[in-house]
Amino acid sequence: MSTLKKICASAAALVTLAIAGVGSAEAPDWTATSSFTPPPEAALGAPFAARLTLATTKMTVDATPADQFVQFPWAWWGVFDFLAAKDPVGAAPLMQLDTTLFPGLPLDIVITEGGDVIPAERGLIRTPVAMRTASFWEMIPSPGRAWATEDGWSRASFPISLVQSYEGEAWLGLASFDYKGDEVTPLRVQFSSVSAGGFLFWDPNFDVTAWAEVPFTIAPTSADAAALTVSLARERGGLPKTARLAELGEGFAAARALLDAKGTLTLAVLMDDTLYMDPVDTPFGIHPYPRDMRVGVWSTTKSLIPGLAAMRLAQKYGPEFLDTTLVSYFEEGEEFAYLDPAARARWQGVTIRHALNMMTGMGTRGYDPNWAADNLNTYQWSYSYDLADQIRFYFNVGPNPEVSGPGEKMVYIDQDMWIATLAMERFLKSKEGEEATILGMLTTEVYDPIGAIHFAAGTGYTPSGAPGVPLSAWGALPTIDILAKAGALVANGGKGPDGQQILHPDLVAGLYASSDYGIAFWRHSGAAPIVPYMGGAGGNDVLALPNGMAIVVLGRDSFNVDVRAMLEFG
Repeated sequence: MSTLKKICASAAALVTLAIAGVGSAEAPDWTATSSFTPPPEAALGAPFAARLTLATTKMTVDATPADQFVQFPWAWWGVFDFLAAKDPVGAAPLMQLDTTLFPGLPLDIVITEGGDVIPAERGLIRTPVAMRTASFWEMIPSPGRAWATEDGWSRASFPISLVQSYEGEAWLGLASFDYKGDEVTPLRVQFSSVSAGGFLFWDPNFDVTAWAEVPFTIAPTSADAAALTVSLARERGGLPKTARLAELGEGFAAARALLDAKGTLTLAVLMDDTLYMDPVDTPFGIHPYPRDMRVGVWSTTKSLIPGLAAMRLAQKYGPEFLDTTLVSYFEEGEEFAYLDPAARARWQGVTIRHALNMMTGMGTRGYDPNWAADNLNTYQWSYSYDLADQIRFYFNVGPNPEVSGPGEKMVYIDQDMWIATLAMERFLKSKEGEEATILGMLTTEVYDPIGAIHFAAGTGYTPSGAPGVPLSAWGALPTIDILAKAGALVANGGKGPDGQQILHPDLVAGLYASSDYGIAFWRHSGAAPIVPYMGGAGGNDVLALPNGMAIVVLGRDSFNVDVRAMLEFG
């Protein structure tokens, strides 16, 4: 969602909706990251397995400045009456979804004999819209550790991020509970807004921390503990070794120093199967699980989903599909209608490639007009509950009057990435059957083979709550390792660690041959060689250097990060 549309909320609405129940509070001692970190000499925690049914719980929120905090985002944004009108019967009202509430969702946890804490679901945990909690948030947990404490008790801790399917930010957090046999304590959680923001403004001087003790009930879990244990061991075995950034030398240290310290969460370099990174600091202390924290990377998603999907499909079936028209994948009259004769004529020449290059020649003249509060069509496309509505609203635009046809000018239109993904998914289904999906292909054929396990992203809602079509312009929720390995895949010509050609080599080579935006990748050019990169608001960049190195910069609300110094080092 754009910065401009947030500003469109009225001042009166801001005062009314922003600060209720939020102010300055002192965090209790247990929120320190040391409470979630296994002591060096601690014995392993006891095995455990259960389904935790968490209760929707009010969090204590400390926001600075408090009057910038938004408690009810859907109401504050001021444009979502159309969506609230489609709330299913019995659903928690959209306008009352509250950012100060921890979401009451189910969480299946297995703790192994080796002390690993493994969530059975490693993707985004949510419910169908009709069953959603009163919280604005959904969640995504990651593996952690368990250790013995005292008097027969054990403690389990693990990273957890608060996220939202239709947005792109993540509140980074930690969770823990103590257990002894069937006795358990409430789930203690703490969160901070140190990842790239969103409705929380693009402002590194705006800080939010939150914490709560969340009651839950336990029941037997159907999770396969043995399979989860084997899977995690395989995942851990494929991770690169780590080292401190200082080991890269003084030149890199000087380049690193040029990055805005306040606006940068962390930086990592993947080179020669070593991930160089420093500890990740949070308002509560050093993060104990930095490689497992899930971050919001906004438009970096464009490269991670439609960009890599296009290059994988081209490797499998040839690149010719890129030049098929978008409208050939949809039924006029049943799924969409042309806005007018001029739109009909223009759409006949718009291809998947044009959408991936954001050169369709359709719609508004630029990013800000696209997300202006009075351009309701964009909001109806991006936030509708139903895929059918999204398709209809995507095509409900006329020609861009500044160009005479597609392919002439790059105009930053987020929805072009979504339609490219959906058209590619329909192409994939035509080859492999109705069960095939772009996310499924990316997971099994791109991310898993390079060791980037458990790729996850926000998607449209489905009746079952299962993943739908990814928003594709934003919404990816990766780890640092996933980002670094995706960058390395491109940097190595689209070949995986075993030499397998995963991405179409000519399309990958093309990323280094032109300085123009294309196939959902930006390019750095100038004194250094052309370097493709994935870029997202909030200061998130993944650079794929031609020497095989990948550089990951995770921003902390620095709207743009100048990484030219990184390029000179690489």
